[in-house]
Amino acid sequence: MDPDSDEIDSGPDVIAETLVSLITRSYILLEDGTQQVVAVKAAPASRKFTQEPHDIVKELRLLSTLSHSNIITVLGHEYIQESYIQRLWMPYIPYSLAQLLACPTFSPRAEAGAPSLRFTTTAKSIMYQVLAATEYLHDPARHIAHRDIKPSNILLAEDGAVKLVDFGIAFKADEPISEKRGDVWSETEEHMYFEVGSGPYRAPELLFGPTTYDAMATDLWSLGTTFAEFFTTLHCRSSGSEHYDDDDDGSDFDADDPTKPYVVDPVRGEWDQSGVWERYSLFDSTRGDIGLAWSIFKTRGSPTPQNWPTFTKLPDANKVNFIDAPVVDLRTLLPHLPEEHRQPPPVETSSHFPPEGQAPSPLDLIHRLLVYPPASRLRAASALEHPWFAADPPVQIPASVLIHTNSHISALPVDRPLSPWLPRNDSEVEDLKSLLTSQ
Repeated sequence: MDPDSDEIDSGPDVIAETLVSLITRSYILLEDGTQQVVAVKAAPASRKFTQEPHDIVKELRLLSTLSHSNIITVLGHEYIQESYIQRLWMPYIPYSLAQLLACPTFSPRAEAGAPSLRFTTTAKSIMYQVLAATEYLHDPARHIAHRDIKPSNILLAEDGAVKLVDFGIAFKADEPISEKRGDVWSETEEHMYFEVGSGPYRAPELLFGPTTYDAMATDLWSLGTTFAEFFTTLHCRSSGSEHYDDDDDGSDFDADDPTKPYVVDPVRGEWDQSGVWERYSLFDSTRGDIGLAWSIFKTRGSPTPQNWPTFTKLPDANKVNFIDAPVVDLRTLLPHLPEEHRQPPPVETSSHFPPEGQAPSPLDLIHRLLVYPPASRLRAASALEHPWFAADPPVQIPASVLIHTNSHISALPVDRPLSPWLPRNDSEVEDLKSLLTSQ
């Protein structure tokens, strides 16, 4: 914590609680007498009380070296010797991408016949900012892989500025051993953790026991699965129920068909607020690593010497035999793609070695991130130059996002903030607030 600030003990609100950390919302009193709302992350800094590879000491060490508008900053920190707890103070950011994606009005088909301009512009801006943060991390000057990119780790400020958070399992390549001596779980490039990433966002190579791999490439796969969720459909389950509703909201949504788009009731403009809404993930991780691997293979095709030449070199590649499965056209699993990107000429999504020429479509971008050979995945620096970002409507970057001279953000218009496309100051705010309080 800033030595010139005093924390106000006002019963902090719990934002999130996991097996390894607790995040609360609190306030600090600044030197000028004003208050600032902050998020406080607390986690054990001792092997006896935490789970590997989660490491808040490494998180603090790495975050202290970073400076980017789209990466969370540490305002202060303290170590409590008696309980072995490390605490970090960070700016409080009110929304997450996961919460926005779960809002039924965030769709190119939010209203019957409505244009997809606002949705597309918002999606572009968020994706671009996430890529900008990733490109900064992956740059050889830093060579850091986040290793847990997912919608809940992408926070959104009210003006649409993106903040990438949770660096507890990040990995820095080419780092001297001396720099890691204070970490809770020291990790080297010869012995890396593969139990990283979360659920359906984990790269397929991590499911087969590698102890050395391209950590930056696993981030790229996670980006692809995260970006795909902008265009998957939603499902709703009644509050307190584990079963998804069928048509209780009066729409034509079929909870059993993830290939069918969700449409808000075109007459009443309403949606069921009594249940819990969730966006379908592209892959299914509910049945563990083997189940996730099969979910990936039956979508992107079973591994072969042609589509994944290095697959058999993975330690556990031959421990399980999978049924041969063909590649599925990604377009069929992304029903919320704006209509203009569902029309010919089609983007071919079956090859794991995409052609050099890129199409100005989000489908083309997602496809290039979701290829099996890690070396073939579109690097973050190249993804920032993808033609979809240059196509209409243009990317809008909030004024609060600093333009870095060594990035491609400077080439984009910044005259308008993102706020007109985010739900605020109207009924959509109440929709989103209701959603947040129900989770």
